[in-house]
Amino acid sequence: MSAVPVRLKVITPHKVVCEADADEITLPGLDGQIGILPGHRPMVVALGEGTLSYRAGAEAGEREVRGGYAEIGPERVLVFTELREKH
Repeated sequence: MSAVPVRLKVITPHKVVCEADADEITLPGLDGQIGILPGHRPMVVALGEGTLSYRAGAEAGEREVRGGYAEIGPERVLVFTELREKH
């Protein structure tokens, strides 16, 4: 695993809702969870409804998303989505 964190950016139609450096990212893919570590091979994936989570050292965060897609690269992950509203 690379020592350089992955830059995560979550973008909704209205604004950027999250920018963070992460050691690990988990996305809700259409066929299940997708785990991303630094150095991941480049790909574009469709997202399903579920929890996007990330970890940076002892810090962690998550967002509930409603589909969209992600552009994954070795050093950055761009997520284009809508957030799920909490009830």
